[in-house]
Amino acid sequence: MLKKKKNIIKKFPIKIKSNGEWLYQNTLIKKKALIKLFSSVLVADGKGNFYLETPAEKGKIEVEDSPFIIISFDIKRLNKNQEIIFKTNIGEEIILGKKNPLFYRKYKKSFVPYIVIKKNINAKILRSVYYQLVHKFINKNTKKKLKIKSKGYEFAIK
Repeated sequence: MLKKKKNIIKKFPIKIKSNGEWLYQNTLIKKKALIKLFSSVLVADGKGNFYLETPAEKGKIEVEDSPFIIISFDIKRLNKNQEIIFKTNIGEEIILGKKNPLFYRKYKKSFVPYIVIKKNINAKILRSVYYQLVHKFINKNTKKKLKIKSKGYEFAIK
């Protein structure tokens, strides 16, 4: 059985750029399977620090903004309810809802939309995807503020 050495933190030469590209020693990682493997052991501490953590070791990595990017969405209608399903750059599907809410954060002087993936880990919604989402719901909402619904929860669109 492996002993846990999580108190020993190394610095791994891995960087995730703000556009979702993963680099190893400043070289682009092209294999999606390798990125998926790394992302499966990705954790964050809530202070903006990201780590790759296995039972044997823990290594700090650099993340410019958010480790994942939302590249598309789909709307699934279930009777009178609907689910908005976002797809990340690594093919993961996330359903917008209480557990995975939409929120906004200031990044480089403007407010950027994100969705929570898991504890302390978010995905940035591409601007083009965000505009498609707004366009999809703008005609269906007559209130001043645009809102979208997913899994019975409402989220404001800014």
